[in-house]
Amino acid sequence: MTPATPPARLLAHSHRPRPRHARLLAGLVAAALAVLLVPAAAGPAAAATVEPGRWYVLVNRASGKALDVAGSATTEGAAIVQRTRDDRTSQQWRFVAAGDGWYRLQARHSGRALDITGASRADGARAVQWTDRSAAHQQVRLADSAGGYVRLVVRHSGKALDVLNASLADGAPVVQWTDRGQTNQQWQLVPLGASTDTSAPTPPGGLRTTGLTCTAVTLSWTASTDNVGVAAYDIYHDGQQMTSVPGTATSAVLTLSPGVTWGMYVNARDAAGNVSQASPTLELTVPPCQTDTAAPTTPTGVTASADGTSATVRWTASTDDVGVTGYEVLRGGVVVGTVPGSATSFVDAGLAAGTAYSYAVRARDQAGNRSPASAAVTVTTGATCTGAGVICSVRQVATDRDLPWGLVELPDGSVLYGRRDAGRVVRLDPATGTTTVVAGTFPGMAGTDGEGGLMGLAVAPDFATDPWLYVMHTTATDNRVVRVRYVDGALSGTPQVLVQGIPRNKYHNGGRLRFGPDGMLYVATGDGQNPQWAQDTANLAGKVLRIHPDGRVPADNPFGNAVWSYGHRNPQGLAFDSRGRLWQQEFGNSLMDETNLVVRGGNYGWPQCEGTSGSCSDAGLVAPKLTMSTAAASCSGIAVVGDSLWIACLRGTRLYRATITADGSLTGVQSLLQGTYGRLRTVEPSADGGLWVTTSTRGDKDSVANNSDERILKITLGR
Repeated sequence: MTPATPPARLLAHSHRPRPRHARLLAGLVAAALAVLLVPAAAGPAAAATVEPGRWYVLVNRASGKALDVAGSATTEGAAIVQRTRDDRTSQQWRFVAAGDGWYRLQARHSGRALDITGASRADGARAVQWTDRSAAHQQVRLADSAGGYVRLVVRHSGKALDVLNASLADGAPVVQWTDRGQTNQQWQLVPLGASTDTSAPTPPGGLRTTGLTCTAVTLSWTASTDNVGVAAYDIYHDGQQMTSVPGTATSAVLTLSPGVTWGMYVNARDAAGNVSQASPTLELTVPPCQTDTAAPTTPTGVTASADGTSATVRWTASTDDVGVTGYEVLRGGVVVGTVPGSATSFVDAGLAAGTAYSYAVRARDQAGNRSPASAAVTVTTGATCTGAGVICSVRQVATDRDLPWGLVELPDGSVLYGRRDAGRVVRLDPATGTTTVVAGTFPGMAGTDGEGGLMGLAVAPDFATDPWLYVMHTTATDNRVVRVRYVDGALSGTPQVLVQGIPRNKYHNGGRLRFGPDGMLYVATGDGQNPQWAQDTANLAGKVLRIHPDGRVPADNPFGNAVWSYGHRNPQGLAFDSRGRLWQQEFGNSLMDETNLVVRGGNYGWPQCEGTSGSCSDAGLVAPKLTMSTAAASCSGIAVVGDSLWIACLRGTRLYRATITADGSLTGVQSLLQGTYGRLRTVEPSADGGLWVTTSTRGDKDSVANNSDERILKITLGR
């Protein structure tokens, strides 16, 4: 919602020239007040320069008064005024980068942005606070003025923020006006010290819904508490942020998608940026918008062609009275793959050589109605499976009732994997499929009722002579990286903590570990559902970390701590290619996942950018090498074999394969095993040039142990 345009009388003020003696008197008063009200020790910020995340008081040059939200109100539409400076939170503002040198001004007490009411371009249009939507009428740039002052020029109108009629009074409105460089259009940016508030609010509780329809619902909760005050609530489903509301609210009207089942939860946030742990999850099943009993038409024109031991099935699209949402591909009458309704082809990989296969296709809609299967077609595969990056076979080696998350192959050919919710390490014999729980526990390990627990595993290249197993796991207070000896098939001794204090939350914990060719351990961490942490290089959240095997910080790290790169949302894939370059896979929110080539000190843009969406053109931001729709991806693990990058996807239920070029590009992207094995979490290289893959189809959004039904797969690749 955009603020309504105010009545015409509120815009009728004009800047009438005052007598010269009045202007001189105003100047003298302003100078005196500026001296009395602005501490000399603080001083102004450098002209046209702000420090991201720093809070500022904005002091008007003509009046010496501070930019304030009237009455310290937290509601949308509250007027922006000037008031005698006392540094209350409604006088504290931070500049949030909006790209290309533009900023949004966010009020500390409310979390709302300075906004020109009604998006008006007229002189005298009032400044108000409104929910931050990064609209052009919520963006300003800093224009230099003499003496270290700046003018704040509004993006959509080109006009400057101005104290109406150069008033010296408390409560005088702040408006936009044609930029003339007058003193009542000039502001001193007084930086405040670092926040002393480090206490997060308590988690919200008591989630409940009312008024459920196929497109909307009202979600309510019990208010959180905070030592200073709750500034906002952030509402999520399944790790994806839906909206934010002020801290005074305990409900929100949410837009839904018909026919989905979502896990809803809420985080509380205070003015200092501290974010609570998430509320308990409330599962919500959204009804369809209409009773739909009509099935789609049967697909026609079905053909199949073979390329070695892969078959490609194609068809002509079906129609439906509401819409085709997907197709099921049947091999020998059994569903072996699914694709979205926009697709009209499917690649069936890993077939036996020289074998005839029969395929048919059927369409389905949102209500679950399915068409009859098409006429069957038959194709015979080639005599051999050859070619780099070709899937020759897929073998189910083991199953598990918990979630296999981290996985590593040892020099003796055995495999270790972690059961995420049960918190145990399991040894797998690939030859027999036998699994044995490895003795030992990880002190303090805890789930998050989401995607925390026992996550990444890694072993160093010298494991045969120095057998340390590296583990990333969640505790009740943080995420941490530990190592423990693995001797004679068992964990030995007390785990050594290498990194701790990595922020945790229900989702966005990252969790992948990978040793690099430089002998260092690289760690992927999520933003802990606090996006601002991703841009704070002193915080370990939303980063790729780099440490020595014993936990020491390398001297050549860019920020003097464990941080190697930053600006990440929730990375869960790390892999090095044959040229020693680090690739990373990262979850987007609702638009794009991204595949990144990680460089020392690189800023990958979150929360300013999601993939290539947002204000991504600022200098210093590193663009992704590949983006994918979150609906077709939501990818977790990655692996490199030869010059092929493999990406395991959850929502997309597939493996992507891409060729890595010498210049660091990705070409020839293919979608394989789509819908064949369900949600895929982890992909790791095997010593014989193949892949290990784990599924994550059930119980992956809670911390309940042994409520899954998962598979560990071994893929043989062509050469």
